[in-house]
Amino acid sequence: MALRENLWIALQSLAANPLRSLLILTGIAVGIGAVLYVVSLGKITQQRIDERLQSMGTNVLLIRPGYSRMRGVRTGDAVINLTWDEARELESESEVIVAAVPTYSGRGHAEFLDRNWRTRITGTTVAYFEVNNETVAAGRAFTAWEVAERSRVAVLGDTVWEELFDRRDPLGGKILLNSQVFTVIGTLEAKGESWSNPDDQIFVPLTTAQERLFGVDSLTSILASMRGADDFEEALFDIETMLRRSHRLRADRDNDFRVRRQDFFLATIQDTNREIANFVILIALVSLLVGGLGIANVMLVSVTERIREIGIRRSLGAKRLHILVQFLTEAVVLGVAGGLLGIVGGTAFNRLYIGLDAPLSWDWIGYSFGICAGIGAIAGLYPAALAANMNVVEALHTE
Repeated sequence: MALRENLWIALQSLAANPLRSLLILTGIAVGIGAVLYVVSLGKITQQRIDERLQSMGTNVLLIRPGYSRMRGVRTGDAVINLTWDEARELESESEVIVAAVPTYSGRGHAEFLDRNWRTRITGTTVAYFEVNNETVAAGRAFTAWEVAERSRVAVLGDTVWEELFDRRDPLGGKILLNSQVFTVIGTLEAKGESWSNPDDQIFVPLTTAQERLFGVDSLTSILASMRGADDFEEALFDIETMLRRSHRLRADRDNDFRVRRQDFFLATIQDTNREIANFVILIALVSLLVGGLGIANVMLVSVTERIREIGIRRSLGAKRLHILVQFLTEAVVLGVAGGLLGIVGGTAFNRLYIGLDAPLSWDWIGYSFGICAGIGAIAGLYPAALAANMNVVEALHTE
C-alpha cells in the first residue's frame, strides 16, 4: 500500500512540472536510445561478418606474391613469382593442404549490347568454386575440359550480371571481354560486400585468362585449402618450405611471398567494429550519467519547493524513512520513465532506420531498466536524505 501511495505521489510531482520532467526524460531517453541503436547495429554487422566468414571458409590460406624492393626499400609493385606448377606441388606434396587453386586476376572491360562495365576478370580452375564456397545461381561452372581447351566461357558474379543484363536471363549470351567474344554459361549467388566486392568479377578458365586475355604465365594468388583450421601452422610451414625452395631463397633472405588466412581481413574488421561500438556505448553511458545529474538537480529543486509539505508530513507522524523512500521513489520513477521512453523511441528508430529486421536486444533492454533505476536511485539519494533529515520546526515556518 505504501509503495502504491509513493508511486502515486511521485507521478503527481512529475506531472506538476511537465516541462522540467520532460527535459530530464529526454536526456535519459537519448542515452538509452543511442545504446540500443549501437547494440542493434553491432548485431547486424556481426551477422553479416559471420555470413561472410562462413561463405569464405576458415580453412583457406591466400598466397600472394611479395613486394619488390629497390635498394632495400619496398616498392608498391608485386613480384611476379607464383606459378601453376607451384600450386600443383603444394597440393601433391603437403599432407595438410587438400587443394591448391591457382588464380590470375586483372581488370578488364565487359560489354553486352549497349552496356559496358569495367570489372575484375579472374581466371581459375574448376576447384575454385568449391574451395571458395561459391554457389552457382543459374547455369553451371566451367569444366576441366574447358580449362584445358582455353575455352571462351564466362561465369558472372552477381554485380556484373545486374550491370550487363539487368538481371535478365544471361545464359548463352555473348559478351565481349577485352574485345574478345565469350559465352555466358552461369551466374553466381551474391556474397555481399567485404573489404572489396567479391560479386563484381567475371570468372573464366585460367588458361583462357593467361593466354588469351592477359598474355602471362604467372599467377596473382594461390588459394590453399587446409584439411582443418587446426592445421594452419603445419600448412604454413609446408608453403614456406616449398616456395622458398622453388624461389631459391637463401636462409638470410626474407620470403618473397605473403600468406594470409582468408578470414584475416574480416576478423580485423570485426574487432574494429567491436571497439567502435564499445566506444559509442561508453559515450552513451556518459550521457546517462549527465541525465543522472539532471535527476539530482530536479530532486534538489523539488525538495526546496516542498519544504513546508515535508514539515507537515513529519508533524503528522511520518518518519524520516517514509520521507526518504518517497523522494527516492520519485527519482527512480523519473529514471525508469526516461529509460522506457528511450527503449520505445530507440526501438522505433531502429526499425525505421535499420529496417524491420532490426534485432531486438532484450538483454540490453533489461540492462537499460536496471541502469536507469540505478541512476535514479543514486541521483536521488542525496536529495532524499536532505529531505528526510530536515528540521520539522524550520520546515513548518518556511513560506
